[in-house]
Amino acid sequence: MKLLPIVLFVAACSGSKKSSGGPDARVFDDAPPNVSTMITIGGTAKDNGQSSSTPLAGVAITLKNRVDDSMIASATSDAMGKYSMTVPTSGHVVDAYILATKSGYTDAAAFPAAPFAADNPKADSNLVTTGNFSLLMLYTGQQSSNGIIIAEILDANSMPVAGATAASTPAAGSYLYSDANGTPASLPSTNTDGVAFLVNVPPGAVTISAMKSGNTFKSHSVAAKANTFTSTIVTE
Repeated sequence: MKLLPIVLFVAACSGSKKSSGGPDARVFDDAPPNVSTMITIGGTAKDNGQSSSTPLAGVAITLKNRVDDSMIASATSDAMGKYSMTVPTSGHVVDAYILATKSGYTDAAAFPAAPFAADNPKADSNLVTTGNFSLLMLYTGQQSSNGIIIAEILDANSMPVAGATAASTPAAGSYLYSDANGTPASLPSTNTDGVAFLVNVPPGAVTISAMKSGNTFKSHSVAAKANTFTSTIVTE
């Protein structure tokens, strides 16, 4: 079971690597001190199949508060799959994720590695058909009552990291990594694409991170949901 580009967008913030608390504190410390009162978040909605990725029109895009799941902004992708949302910030970073929905497709939740702090034109939404999602569940042993999270592990230059292992709290039922063909497989660590599959994650808040000797990755929180195609990135 191969799926084309599954990960979402470049980290919303960048900066120092200091930490003053738990996993969420780390990403907030990265936020720049000054945030515009309005930012624009946009991207392209895509149908990600087993052999191609194409723009997808008519996708309902919602920017949702990561903590309470309330709606912050919304848009609908146009004929070219493009969408854009103007987001009020009150001068603060926006701790949110993007939910994409369309009939015939599994809901797709894309979590950035850090809160949004500036305009982001690359917040793409990658959807898979319900049929392909069912195949992914069958291939990985995913149970319908649990969540599945697809993560791309990136270095400080936003390049995929090979030889890294994904970790989460609570733990996933299994951790798979894409093989040379992009297929989820029982490998010891990431391939050159840096992609990991966290299978059968208990529903609810999940802290996700990665490990590799010589690299220091930041952890952040996502939400595992049943019957949802959830994606994120893990960065240094």
